[in-house]
Amino acid sequence: MTGHAVVIGGGGPTGLMLAGELALAGVDVAIVERRAGRDLIGSRAGGLHSRTIEVLDQRGIADRFLSQGRVAQAAQFSGIPLDISDFPTRHNYVLALWQSHITWFGPP
Repeated sequence: MTGHAVVIGGGGPTGLMLAGELALAGVDVAIVERRAGRDLIGSRAGGLHSRTIEVLDQRGIADRFLSQGRVAQAAQFSGIPLDISDFPTRHNYVLALWQSHITWFGPP
């Protein structure tokens, strides 16, 4: 690839978010992804946390993810349930959503 200011290796959640932020700043960016499809071997990410949903909401795209996932009022740490319903945010929950539904940017 030539002619891009930034090339990002990997179209996972972090790579896609970085590419989106750079594009909003006017930077010419390209993503290089080795996978040809959305299939993943094994489990990588199973959802989104409150702060991540807030950032997606700031960019106007949270509803795309919320419509595909399942909201849960509790999270876990080391198998211990944690109630996050009193977090000071309008997104005081976690969103159960597999990574294959978070990161895929091509046709189904």
